[in-house]
Amino acid sequence: MSHKQNLELKKTLKPFHLWIIGVGIVISGNYFGWNFGLAESGYVGMLIAIATMAIMYTFMCFGISELATALPHAGGPYSFARRAMGPYAGFITGIGVILEYLIAAPVVAIGIGGYINFMFPSIPSIASAVVIYALFMIVHIIGVKEYARVETVLVTVALGLLVILYFVGLPQINPERLFSSETSNSLIPGGFQGIWAALPYAMWLFLAIEMLPMLSEETENPEKDMPKGILTGVFTLLLLSFITTTVAIGLSGIDELSVMEYPLPGAVAATFGDTYWLAQVLATIGLVGLISSFSGVILAYSRPIFALSRAGYLPGFFSKLHKTRRTPYIAIILPGFIGLVLVMLFNPDDLILISTFGALVSYIAMNLSVIILRKKEPDLPRTFKTPWYPMMPAVSIVLAAIALFASFFANLTFFWISIGVFAAATIYYFAWGKKNINPEAPEEKFAAHQSKDDTPSI
Repeated sequence: MSHKQNLELKKTLKPFHLWIIGVGIVISGNYFGWNFGLAESGYVGMLIAIATMAIMYTFMCFGISELATALPHAGGPYSFARRAMGPYAGFITGIGVILEYLIAAPVVAIGIGGYINFMFPSIPSIASAVVIYALFMIVHIIGVKEYARVETVLVTVALGLLVILYFVGLPQINPERLFSSETSNSLIPGGFQGIWAALPYAMWLFLAIEMLPMLSEETENPEKDMPKGILTGVFTLLLLSFITTTVAIGLSGIDELSVMEYPLPGAVAATFGDTYWLAQVLATIGLVGLISSFSGVILAYSRPIFALSRAGYLPGFFSKLHKTRRTPYIAIILPGFIGLVLVMLFNPDDLILISTFGALVSYIAMNLSVIILRKKEPDLPRTFKTPWYPMMPAVSIVLAAIALFASFFANLTFFWISIGVFAAATIYYFAWGKKNINPEAPEEKFAAHQSKDDTPSI
């Protein structure tokens, strides 16, 4: 068996699997995380922040649907930027994606610990994180189709619980809780800056849907199926985001909800009491929403690490595949240990800022790639094209650039930490990564079809 064959992933996924994985990896954003932005934004400000990020994600999803049909590789965002702007841009985009998902995993793990602690105060959140990491690393080593089967059950239950929440909660919404708090009577307590600061938390309701192109090599017919999976996924999340936030805030109010690590059962308990059946159900069965996202995040961080390793940017051992399961087991396991360390060291609201910063760097690069490749390679086969081009990618770039500086207002320290990570990545690229690029990797080989005049020299 050749070296190339040894690094090929198994094709098993269909459009329904892609929709399930796309919604599943994001759905924990409804259960935990978005509420940390309420203190500065209030309900109205959070709706504006959500609407702003919904436009950014929807427009970007049309663009990455086009790119995924033209460049169906496991590298996803890295391969898009690599083809459009050269190896350095591809590497930095890949680092943004890895940072997004590597940091998202401990955030969701902390959320899982919070929900378990709501039910069983004696169980430490760290213990919950260790168990959940170990369980789903094993699932992903077994195989992506097996993961998709597990994810189907988890997402079905998580969506069902949200629908029950809507039916029970919508008639009980208290308008006073939506539009005022104990600390401020203003509709938007922090004003424009409050909305800006809330953008990373509004992103949490959509963050990770863009990982689907990284499954192109594992999709039976990516040219036709990727747009279906990506677009149905983002429209599902769009609907959920507005209803979930309205119901939760309307039941509990802004002040209490803004600091909760278990916002949905906490919101129900605020109106109906801790012993109310739905509060208990959301705290128990509702864990599946967080678990489904956690399992998806492990998949999402492993694929760009695998792709960058296969291409030579990262050490080669990350691209080793399990002999029988054909899964990148080292790219699954080692980052998991890093995630466990982060669980012990940081608060989730701060980690969210780093995760979303990395994501936004990759969003800007992907949207730029849509525009650049349309101009540089108009004849590149595309079975799907972005409508309203170039307006959609251009608007998404502007909104992503605005959101990129949101952590400056939310927490200046973590803004500079994020900058520092990319500075360190740049030094690493020029000191080691650039010298070890593997021209036989699919993304690199495909990029070589460009003429030398079109390929950036970096």
